[in-house]
Amino acid sequence: MKRRPSIAIRLALGLTAGMALLWVGAGAISVGVMQRELHEAYDDSLQQSAERLLPLAVHELRERHDVGRLIVGDDGDIDGDEGDDDADNVRRPVSHDPSFTYLIRDPTGQVVLRDRHASDLVVPTDIPEGFGELDTQRTFSLTELRSGYSIVVVETSDRRLTGLRDSIAALGLPLLGLLPLMAGGIWLAMRLALRPLEVLRQDIALRDSRNLEPLVSDGHPIELAPIAEAVGALLSRLKSALDAERSFAARGAHELRTPIAGALAQTQQLAVELGNGPGSKRLQEIEAALKRLSILSEKLLQMARIEAGFARSDVETDLLPVLTMVVRDFNANSTWRGRVQVDTGAARLMAAIDPDAFAVAVRNLVENGLKHGAPDSPVKVLLEDGGTVCVRNTGALVDKAELDRLGQPFVRGVTTADGSGLGLSIARSILEQAGGTLVLRSPSPGAIDGFEAAMVLPKVRH
Repeated sequence: MKRRPSIAIRLALGLTAGMALLWVGAGAISVGVMQRELHEAYDDSLQQSAERLLPLAVHELRERHDVGRLIVGDDGDIDGDEGDDDADNVRRPVSHDPSFTYLIRDPTGQVVLRDRHASDLVVPTDIPEGFGELDTQRTFSLTELRSGYSIVVVETSDRRLTGLRDSIAALGLPLLGLLPLMAGGIWLAMRLALRPLEVLRQDIALRDSRNLEPLVSDGHPIELAPIAEAVGALLSRLKSALDAERSFAARGAHELRTPIAGALAQTQQLAVELGNGPGSKRLQEIEAALKRLSILSEKLLQMARIEAGFARSDVETDLLPVLTMVVRDFNANSTWRGRVQVDTGAARLMAAIDPDAFAVAVRNLVENGLKHGAPDSPVKVLLEDGGTVCVRNTGALVDKAELDRLGQPFVRGVTTADGSGLGLSIARSILEQAGGTLVLRSPSPGAIDGFEAAMVLPKVRH
């Protein structure tokens, strides 16, 4: 069976993907803003470092006026040019953040002071004032107007890139962890939101040809209430049409009974008067046709009663007296005299079904067994444990394909007996309406031929 798509799953996936895209977009904007702020913060740090270091370096150079050039050595001391032996003037360099280095030039452009980390750094003399780039490294150049000395501060660490990566990780990792939770939460929310739709579906599923009551629209969301009202209106129109059809069938069958009975009586009287004279055979055929028409009208009247839903019952009733009465009526009939055998094996037969409907079902099943079973063979009515009534007869086997079709209206098996094809259908409809089932078997249990109709009677659910 082809798997049908789920609205809840579609909405959950769509909403999750949409939220993820919005989050990614917001994250990209946030990363851009943070990158700009980080650049501004680190640029400000470079500028402040240059503004602090340049005056100190100039002051140091002025105190060592006899030294033309000073370089910060690897040991952290300031060494003079070669030939300068004045060790008393050696001083510690100004401490600074190791994430950057610097060098200082005199007004002629010569390097007079250089940080030890800038020993291999080549800085062009024409580097512009302010911020710039040197081999992908951020720089800041500043010149003191009074002395003419200038400083170039070069950022040597990857703090900017590291900070940006940490920011991206801080925004992206929670998203990866929350995506499954978001999808699950959205799916659960959709399931809860669609629960009224399932309630409406169940309410509609309860409706059938015997239950066409309007749907209850109270309590439904505003989106479903018009649907429930529209379906309820449709059911009302359908119920009116079916009620009119059932009423017509019931009244037609009822109205036919009297004229059919009158015509049958007149035919029988005419047959008596004519005796074996001319036309007697034709009168017999007319009488048989009228009898079939009378039986058909009776069946149609029973079906009309079934459509009205008279088989249901909310209380359990002892149906054994009803079963005994139906069997007694058959055995008292001149046509079927003594052919129905009953073996109840129990003192009571409790079931939740209307007694009149049960009698109609049993009568149809016994009549079916008498008509279509072997001539002059008995029909057995057995009561099994659990409230199952079985009607068995002997006769030819019924194949499975034909057995599956039996029980449908106007469907008859391979038989020469008279009948309308409604007996099993009426019995099945009565049992299904009451909540029971009708099981057809061939051969009969424990036999090599025959036919069995088992009525599984309903019980009251506690």
